[in-house]
Amino acid sequence: MSVELTEFANVSISVSPTGVSGGNFGILGFLTKSSDTATNPITAAERARAYTSLASVGGDWPTTSEVYKAATSFYAQTPTPTDFVVLMNFDTAQKAQLIGGSHSSIEDIIAITSGTLDITIDGTNFNDVAVDLSSETTHAEVAAALTVLVDAVVTGAVVSYGAYGYEVAGFATGSGSASITFGTGDVAEAIGIAQHQGKVSNGIDAETPVDSLAATATAGIDFVGLVTHKDFRDVLSGATGETTLEVATWAEAAKKIFFNTTNSLSVLNSAITTDIASVLKSASLSTLTTFSKNTSLYPSASVFGRAASVEFDSINSTITLNLKQMPGITSEDLTPAEFGVLRSKYASAVVQIGSSVNAYTDSRLASGSWLDTKHGLLWLENKVETDMFNLLYQSTTKVPFTQTGINITYAQLDSSLQAAVRNGLAASGFLPDGTYLPEGYIISSVPLAAVSSGDKGNRTYSGLSFKMVGAGALHEVTISGEFSE
Repeated sequence: MSVELTEFANVSISVSPTGVSGGNFGILGFLTKSSDTATNPITAAERARAYTSLASVGGDWPTTSEVYKAATSFYAQTPTPTDFVVLMNFDTAQKAQLIGGSHSSIEDIIAITSGTLDITIDGTNFNDVAVDLSSETTHAEVAAALTVLVDAVVTGAVVSYGAYGYEVAGFATGSGSASITFGTGDVAEAIGIAQHQGKVSNGIDAETPVDSLAATATAGIDFVGLVTHKDFRDVLSGATGETTLEVATWAEAAKKIFFNTTNSLSVLNSAITTDIASVLKSASLSTLTTFSKNTSLYPSASVFGRAASVEFDSINSTITLNLKQMPGITSEDLTPAEFGVLRSKYASAVVQIGSSVNAYTDSRLASGSWLDTKHGLLWLENKVETDMFNLLYQSTTKVPFTQTGINITYAQLDSSLQAAVRNGLAASGFLPDGTYLPEGYIISSVPLAAVSSGDKGNRTYSGLSFKMVGAGALHEVTISGEFSE
């Protein structure tokens, strides 16, 4: 028997962990109302649902719904965006609901002749140890048979089956008495309502829009742009969380961009300062308001659909939304005076320009900044955070808290900021104090000698900072000339 080669040369190769990906800055969240249509498919247990095409939206929502109308504006853009998420505002009290996960085949389910199902709905326990499903032939028939059994004990409880599997709902509504537990027993396992399979939502009271948006944040639902159901437009007064200003304020705090639409003609009147565009401007929020006389259109969904096409990791990929096409959105026939008032209130619109052009202008936010700047800075924050995390996460050895380690983090930040120059977000230029930055940015770092012992003991370095010059965009050009014979 020969001696193993490893006695003389032993090699072991480890695989570094894969770094996390950066965020998706092309996701539109559309906040709709649970009372919008009787065919609403999203329950409180699910809270939101993501789609990647107009066809997939149409699989759940009728063409007459506000969801489908907004999605049509979003997906009509060129290049075609991808990610559309429907967020639910439950404006009426909801029942307790249990959404099932993956379930067994119909053959395995109807093979149950003496099964067990234990579940508590609205405070009443249902416990059956002799469930016989052998007479049924489809999932719908199984759901109907279970409804008969459960309803006999918990009046009004319903078991249903749809495109997303089995669901169980109670009868009571609101947060007081409406409750539900996961099921146990072989029947619960078979239809996918056991604890490791489904999602539970106890009853909830009627929500304000901000209540619903806060719930999406708690649930970790990801989106960047926010557009709301038309019933939430131009709401200037109401209970806390109901006004358009409250929605815009939430979006600001949550680092979302609220794409507001106003249908109020007051926005065209310079004497009126109580319209929503003026209110948002006074609050200096990063909200983009688009004016449209047509209450049935969703121009804001189209605007974000165009912004969603930006590939921030590509070269020269950033855009301005000024003078862009908004397919399917009716242009506004404004007088020069009306257009001037609209601009003064930092609102935008699709307008008729000359005799043949209909285009969107200007894309200025209520804060006075611009949409492409806000969108780009959200990406840059995420880029820097993700790159620095991956530096620490993927390092096979520790990054030492030495000057060498500080230099490593400096180099990583430099690499991240270079990406902002490549895509056109930043460029060489002057800071407000007149300092010229040839690279478009400058990084400062506190040397190790100046780091406090407390920070080093806590392994926290807070000494990196940078200044950057935005590339901006040309929206208007003024030319003067002189002609002599």
